[in-house]
Amino acid sequence: MSEINKPKNPEDDWKVWLVVNPAVWLMPILFAVLIVALVVHTYVISLGYGF
Repeated sequence: MSEINKPKNPEDDWKVWLVVNPAVWLMPILFAVLIVALVVHTYVISLGYGF
């Protein structure tokens, strides 16, 4: 098994964003959270707990 070089931070921090790119996953996750929040609020209000 070959040796993997340890990252030199902060010089190699940009490499993380090649894999974890918020332009790809941030908006779909936020839309999913919004939908879940709306469903939960709608259910709770339908039970009569609304103000």
